[in-house]
Amino acid sequence: MLTFSNAPAQTASLTGDWTGESICTGNNPSCHDEKVVYHISVDTSDSTKVKIAADKIVDGKLEPMGVIDLNYDADKQTLTGETQTARYRLWWEFIIKGTIMDGTLSVLPDKTIARRIKVQKNESAPKESPMTQHANGTFEVKMTPQDDKSDDKSLGRMTIEKQWHGDLEGTSKGQMLTGGDVTKGSAGYVAIEKFTGIVKGRKGTFILQHSATMTRGAGQLTITVVPDSGTDQLKGISGKLAIKIENGKHSYEFDYSLE
Repeated sequence: MLTFSNAPAQTASLTGDWTGESICTGNNPSCHDEKVVYHISVDTSDSTKVKIAADKIVDGKLEPMGVIDLNYDADKQTLTGETQTARYRLWWEFIIKGTIMDGTLSVLPDKTIARRIKVQKNESAPKESPMTQHANGTFEVKMTPQDDKSDDKSLGRMTIEKQWHGDLEGTSKGQMLTGGDVTKGSAGYVAIEKFTGIVKGRKGTFILQHSATMTRGAGQLTITVVPDSGTDQLKGISGKLAIKIENGKHSYEFDYSLE
């Protein structure tokens, strides 16, 4: 691994959001020009390792395309790396010129250029509110009552374990506190659970906070992301989650934003 005295400053200039265009070349009818946003981060333990979480903009909303692992050469000011799809081996190459990056995406082994890419760092633009994104899917839940050695039947505690599917893929664990008389159809609960997994291609964790009341069978439930609880590629996540139960099956709708 190469080392240089100004490497931290150079890699710091890479970190952030870069916006621009990815334009098709050649005669590939399945290829489409795209407006793109690249969220670039640098490995804190190895400044030559760079990740690009790539989004495309469709109807004003961000749609994740995946994460690209590249190698950074500070002397040449380049980012390069190989990725693999079901059909192709691809070679990425970017040249960094200040706040501009020019790049190509080529098909291996002959390095036929499939896309030309030009993005600019968003450092001079005023900070805007992050775009709201939508996720949905299903989950299974296991709830296990905990024995608190209490004779008060109006209070309860249980653990939560969930397996998430769809736009959220992963697991969550947490605890729930309950109170009330369910035989009368009135009760309340609060809960905290930690999700670990992937949200539309972004890997990390975050914490959900539940608050619910039921009045004679009529329920009201609020589930929100705990501020600043996101980690890794989900750092800065915020949002609200809604749960539906139909025929014993659980599904969710998740509206969220990523800074």
